[in-house]
Amino acid sequence: MTEYGRERERRRRTSALVGLFFLAALSASLAFKVGRVPAAAVPVSFLVLVYVLFTFVVWRDRRAEVRRRASGAAPSWSAQLPVSAALELGAKAPGRHSRQQEVGELLGRLSLAEGGLRWEPRKGDRNRGVGPVAWDRSWTPEVVSLWGPGSQGCLTLTRSDGMAVDLWIRHPADLRRALGSAEP
Repeated sequence: MTEYGRERERRRRTSALVGLFFLAALSASLAFKVGRVPAAAVPVSFLVLVYVLFTFVVWRDRRAEVRRRASGAAPSWSAQLPVSAALELGAKAPGRHSRQQEVGELLGRLSLAEGGLRWEPRKGDRNRGVGPVAWDRSWTPEVVSLWGPGSQGCLTLTRSDGMAVDLWIRHPADLRRALGSAEP
């Protein structure tokens, strides 16, 4: 994982821990006012609601991928490409991203096709002129599963000259299996 990737993962982990701390502090203050049982019920019901909504979104994404693969499309994964990496690799960035250094990511899909990996931007970015980015076999992939919910991971592609690009992906174990079976 590149330095950018480690920093992004640190921010993600920190924000998750701050959220949990806030929920614990809210529960403690609520316990002083209304009692322990209602105070425990509020965060538990909130966590259950978040889990149900999150599961619905992940389930919908997984079902869409199953339909794509059943129709004969190449395997693909939801992926976020950093704007800075997209600009280095020659992809045009939309709007203000093309005029300044930006730390955001472009949403899209990573697919395994034609002997390499190909990232396609989402439809809205495609309409604004963002093009695809492709990596051939000269790039070495490394897939790392990340801590936290959502089956998220980081795919680091490294070129022989040392240039590295991080892509944030869903279902890293599936990608690791697909990359392992695609080796010559």
